[in-house]
Amino acid sequence: MVHRRQHYRPRSLFLELLDRFIGRGQTLISAGERLPLVLASYPRGRFWFVQTLQSALQVTFPSLPASLRAAYAETLGMLPSVVVADLRRRNVCSCLGHHHPSLALSPLARRLASEMGGRVGEIDLAVESIRAWAPLPLSSLAAEQFVPPADADSRRTYEQVRFHAALLSVFLHELEHLAFPQRAEQEIRRRSDEFYQAALRHQLAAEFGASFGISAYEDLVAQA
Repeated sequence: MVHRRQHYRPRSLFLELLDRFIGRGQTLISAGERLPLVLASYPRGRFWFVQTLQSALQVTFPSLPASLRAAYAETLGMLPSVVVADLRRRNVCSCLGHHHPSLALSPLARRLASEMGGRVGEIDLAVESIRAWAPLPLSSLAAEQFVPPADADSRRTYEQVRFHAALLSVFLHELEHLAFPQRAEQEIRRRSDEFYQAALRHQLAAEFGASFGISAYEDLVAQA
C-alpha cells in the first residue's frame, strides 16, 4: 500500500490551533473480538468519523472469517487495554496514520494513562484521506467493474465496503506498529496489504454474491 511512514510526525501549528478553535469530542468504542477499548477523539462536527470506525470495528471486523482475524491475534495480545484513536480529516504529511511513541503522546492520552495508572496506546487516523485512498488499485478497479454505474444503491454499498476494508487495514497496521515498534515496516505493510485484499473480497462476496466476490472478481484481478 502507498501510505504511512515509519515515524510519528508532530502536527503543524495551524492544525493544532484549528483543533482548539473547533473543539474535539471523545467517544468510547467497545468492540470485543480481543480488540482494545478505543477512545476516539474527533473534531466537532465530524461525528461520522466515529460512527464509521465504530461500525468497522463492531460490525465489519467480527463478520470476517476467524482465519483472517487470526492474522492479528499476536498484535492484539500485546496491546494495552485502552488505545486513543485521534481521528483527523487529513495529516499535513499526507500519511494515513501514525502510531505515537510513548514520548509523543497527546495530553489526552497522557492524562488518561495517569488516571488509569497504566499504559495507554495512541494512534491517529486521517479518515477523509483513507476514504479517498485507492489501495491496490487493480483490485479496486476490478471490483468496480461489477457495480452498475446507474445503480446508486450498489455504488454506495461498494464504497462503504471498500472504505471499511481500508479503514480496518490502516487501523490494524498502526496497532501492529504500536505493539511491535521494532518490527520492520515491510513486514507490517505486507500483512495489512493481505488483510485489505482478503477483507474486501469477503465483504464483496457477502454483499453482492459469490460470483461477484470470488470467481468473477478474481478473474478480472488476474487479467488486470
